Amino acid sequence: MALDSHQEDSEVDANRELSCESANASPEATVRARAIASIDAIPPEYIGMLQGESIVANSLVEASAEVLRLEVGRYRDALIEIDNQLRAMDDSPDPGLMEVLTVELEDLNREWLNKQAEAANTLDSNGDSLGEYSDIGSLLGTVLMEQAAQIETTISNIEHLDLSIDPADGRRRLMQEIIRLIDLAHDLRDKMQETLLTVLRAERRLAEVDRKMQFDGLTKLHNRNGLEVVFYEWWRADIRRERIVSVALLDIDNLRKINERFGAEAGDRLLAEFGRLLGELIRKDRGFDIVCRATGQQFIIFFGDTGPRNATSSVERIRQTLESTIFNLDGEEVAMMVSVGVAEVGADDTTTKVIKRLEKATRVAKKNGRNCTVIDEGNGPTPITAPEYKVVGRTVNVEER
Repeated sequence: MALDSHQEDSEVDANRELSCESANASPEATVRARAIASIDAIPPEYIGMLQGESIVANSLVEASAEVLRLEVGRYRDALIEIDNQLRAMDDSPDPGLMEVLTVELEDLNREWLNKQAEAANTLDSNGDSLGEYSDIGSLLGTVLMEQAAQIETTISNIEHLDLSIDPADGRRRLMQEIIRLIDLAHDLRDKMQETLLTVLRAERRLAEVDRKMQFDGLTKLHNRNGLEVVFYEWWRADIRRERIVSVALLDIDNLRKINERFGAEAGDRLLAEFGRLLGELIRKDRGFDIVCRATGQQFIIFFGDTGPRNATSSVERIRQTLESTIFNLDGEEVAMMVSVGVAEVGADDTTTKVIKRLEKATRVAKKNGRNCTVIDEGNGPTPITAPEYKVVGRTVNVEER
């Protein structure tokens, strides 16, 4: 993530506060932790949009991240609508209709680029007033510029398509470009979420996160906010960090191919059923296990009072169950397998450090052929040789939305 270094520093500060009595905090320290841009710097249209969503932002950086998170969701929905229209065509698509959709797609992207540019310019022009968040504001601007460059490339690719020569091939290539744009939207959404978590940690506001903001609307599982709150509450209850905790990251191996084949809307329906199944598979009779949807295709399981070996055993059973599961999507059988990384949470850990280790372990699992589990017990990622568990194969019917 582009914000990791600042995010980690903010998180360490937030965790240190848990070990001190609030009475010991000086007014100067509190002011410094809450160093924010002037409310007057937030554009009126941002305020109106956030009020419509019952969101209160305490700074320009927070308001910008919230607005971009909302806007990128609407942009993604519009991309999916165009993609659905293309997929509804038969193998002999109408070039005239495709031209109309191409113009609509280009207009949508130009509008989205303008919104990104406005956000970047607002942050840049108010850089001197961002205080402690000046670095985050600068990084946000960099993220937006990188996204803009990639979107411009995609627009150029679309403009050079000649749909009249081979309409079927043109339709296929258009859908490929849309999937790339959707992937960019997912990346921006996740980075905006990490930005908001950085602000919440820096301002000691994790305890104030509204419960409805802790759950993913698609899968109904805890989201990235919810995971952060789980860690926060666990550490607040265990101030000396004496209880053992392990975590596992499950990264779906083939979601991109599924989205290319069936479309992102179908991918969402699959993810909803996948998340529901994960929720069923975690232990209910012992321990403190919570499933979270961390990003689009990544899920994290929090294993409270569980060492890494037992967590690995539990998650390997889950991996093997997923491997034996068939998802029935509109009459077609789809497999959804995962690469898994497992790590123990140390006494001096932050969520950022833990997730970095999980991501590293998962990358090793991907390199080792995917659909396997790798554990990090403090000496780096190590592939496991797991026994074959007696798991029950099943078929999951993916419902229409």
